[in-house]
Amino acid sequence: MYKLSNRTFYFKSLLYFYSGKILSRNHHVTIVGGGNEIGQSVALLLRTQPLISKLIVHDTVKHIPGIVLDLSHIPSNSAIEGYVGHDTLETAIHNSDLIIATGVSQNPGLSAKAAFNLNIEFIKTLAASAAKVTPVPFIGIATEPINILVPMAAEVMRNNGEYDPKKLFGITTTDFLKAQALYATDNGLNPENCTVPIIGGHSNETIIPLLSQTKPSRNLDPKKIEEFTAKLRSQELIANGMKGWSPTLSTAYGVSAFVRGILNALQCRPTILHAYVENNDFGTSYFAGLLSVDQNGAGEMQRYSNLTQFECDLLERSIEQLRKDVAKGKKILEFA
Repeated sequence: MYKLSNRTFYFKSLLYFYSGKILSRNHHVTIVGGGNEIGQSVALLLRTQPLISKLIVHDTVKHIPGIVLDLSHIPSNSAIEGYVGHDTLETAIHNSDLIIATGVSQNPGLSAKAAFNLNIEFIKTLAASAAKVTPVPFIGIATEPINILVPMAAEVMRNNGEYDPKKLFGITTTDFLKAQALYATDNGLNPENCTVPIIGGHSNETIIPLLSQTKPSRNLDPKKIEEFTAKLRSQELIANGMKGWSPTLSTAYGVSAFVRGILNALQCRPTILHAYVENNDFGTSYFAGLLSVDQNGAGEMQRYSNLTQFECDLLERSIEQLRKDVAKGKKILEFA
């Protein structure tokens, strides 16, 4: 161990952190996979969060002590700890209120299949260890592919100890923020005043922007709607095609926004988050959207009426793909 001592309700809830109305700051947050680029960026963004009393960074890479030392040079009232190695994972997440999984530190040139297999083992190990923590902590998974790995993590936890479906989340906040930024840019608006609901899943085949429900609304023609949807869905593919680079900064920002929301919920304040959770209300067992969260976990997911035919068609295809993704996540364990 290494120890060194927006207009929408969604964004308004995050601003409570700066209002000074803090009930308690005794929350421990652990970043598992804290040595990779996303993990380091998340740690940096969380280092000065006033509701975190202890920030823990865990990974199997040897440079964790250096990361912790670097972070300790940022003035903060919170303690910071670092752990290295598989055998320290259970110690690192013990007493955590929130565990964030960012993924495995990967070398350049690693194939998509090899990266997928590494992330499978990463989430299996984390989920099995997290199932032994009592009380059950909140768990946010930002490891790709989220559509597959979150259902897999749920099954691992069911088989290894405690599991609370209300406390396991796939972090899809980045999709919500990305749509907000793109919509504002396309329409010459202030992004802080824009809301673009996103439902479905977290892949280029399952992300569904509901442009019929945007605020402020714009009368977009069918071609513009199709172009926006294609652009939003293609961002990940474009990023993945840029060798030696991946969208770590926006992902880390989305993760940090998710963390702030969960901490807000733990403060018994009304919170709305965008996440991928176990939910049987939409024709599949897992679904992403805006949902209420309190200190006990996920609550109701927001529903929308008067969807366009284009959105209904996207939803139908998305649900079909989500069913396949969920089944794949559960099937992985049969060959473990």
